[in-house]
Amino acid sequence: MVCLDTKTRWNSLLAMLERFLEIKSANSKALIDIKEKQIFANLEFEILIVIIAGLKPEKIGLEKLYTRYATLLTAGDVFAFIFGELNQQNSEFVKNMKCALVQRISERQNASLVGLMQYLKFGRKYDAAAITLDFSRLPK
Repeated sequence: MVCLDTKTRWNSLLAMLERFLEIKSANSKALIDIKEKQIFANLEFEILIVIIAGLKPEKIGLEKLYTRYATLLTAGDVFAFIFGELNQQNSEFVKNMKCALVQRISERQNASLVGLMQYLKFGRKYDAAAITLDFSRLPK
């Protein structure tokens, strides 16, 4: 069965694309059986693979943020993980998504509050330069 997109759930797109790739041979055969002239090219499947690879780190990170014990410090670690995973990919889609994430997070991040939470957690070992995630220094 195919998965359909749900407008109220952000991750339904990822599930839908993953399922589409799982049944791509059946989709291609069905298009041939109905004598459809437009059949998916390999390039289009490769684009879907790139999009899925770009969305998977966000899914993993957001599942971590959904937990009951998530804090602002957890969010910083999750964003560091997501950006680390995205930095390993080299597609234009991932670059654009990373830039949009950096811009949105930097608009909403309260540096004073995050710094205070880091100080309270790490105490004497606190080093603001080493612990604070600076989104402006991330690669574009």
